[in-house]
Amino acid sequence: MKKSTLNFWLLFLVSVILSAIAISFFAKALKLVLYVILVLALSPIVYILLKLIFPGRKKSDDDKLKKRY
Repeated sequence: MKKSTLNFWLLFLVSVILSAIAISFFAKALKLVLYVILVLALSPIVYILLKLIFPGRKKSDDDKLKKRY
């Protein structure tokens, strides 16, 4: 085998391996960004549902401030 052919295949193999590593890092970063976006989008919905399920203490008339005249 010629040296130029061997050099070509070696460079091609290294470039494929480096591309696979770069794509795997990109996929991990994309998964993390997608997870953060979903958490930020769903947290208000979960908050509203929990607020409806567990209502807070209702204020009575005694809790209101008295007016001064």
